[in-house]
Amino acid sequence: MTAAADNGYRDRLRGATGTAHVRLDARFAQGLRTAAQYRTYVLGMQAFIANAERALALANLRPAWKAWRDPARTAWLDEDLAAMGIPAMAEGPRMAINGDADAAGLFYVIEGSALGATQLLGDAQALGHGPGTGATFLCRHGGFGAGKRWRAFVADLERADFDTVSERTMLESAARAFASAEHEFHRAELAHQNFTAGR
Repeated sequence: MTAAADNGYRDRLRGATGTAHVRLDARFAQGLRTAAQYRTYVLGMQAFIANAERALALANLRPAWKAWRDPARTAWLDEDLAAMGIPAMAEGPRMAINGDADAAGLFYVIEGSALGATQLLGDAQALGHGPGTGATFLCRHGGFGAGKRWRAFVADLERADFDTVSERTMLESAARAFASAEHEFHRAELAHQNFTAGR
């Protein structure tokens, strides 16, 4: 029986990153109710996604995993920041992705975030944002079809046949991705405070 035959990769990833996931979600536990919260979210997400996509672009991946590099989401977030008149932050600590298992852990975090984005989209719209007006990312990343895409990702994940070492790499990669996102949201909070103070 292969490691994936018990349909367990998603469950193992959830178990390995549960605490980090809860901690990250707590940053926006009440959603994005204020303009400041929304700007901080977009600023932090842009830094995280841009970092992730740079690492994935350099990674040598097999076709099944390479396909998950699309669509590139950084441009959507850049558009949102420009619409709100907010400069992107300087690059934070760079990620490195070495192979399929490493990428799978990162994709688990990115693709899973689309499900959360569906819940945040209504908050963005209530604040007056939409496609081209500050919420292009949420509309496309968390819009119609996010659930179907997640199910397709999980199917690819469970078809993988990682050995014990590769599985550990995948779990560690997902944990690092959550830590990176948390770090970028913290930086975004500070950057937004400095940005508004200087206006």
